[in-house]
Amino acid sequence: MKTEKEIRAAIKQTVKDYRHVLDCGPASVQINAPRALMQQTATVRLATLYEVLGEKRPKFECDDSSKLDR
Repeated sequence: MKTEKEIRAAIKQTVKDYRHVLDCGPASVQINAPRALMQQTATVRLATLYEVLGEKRPKFECDDSSKLDR
């Protein structure tokens, strides 16, 4: 079982590793598949880690669907 400290460290590391795709508009698989897959990976991982803590995942720039790549 992971401790809260370990989970928060995993959150911090995930945000650090994926900052470049979290802080830009959302990508679509048809236009920019690699970025879309990295955004999906990061947001699902963060949602899961926050869920374990009983918290809601913060919003990032990539969550703003009005900025979707077209």
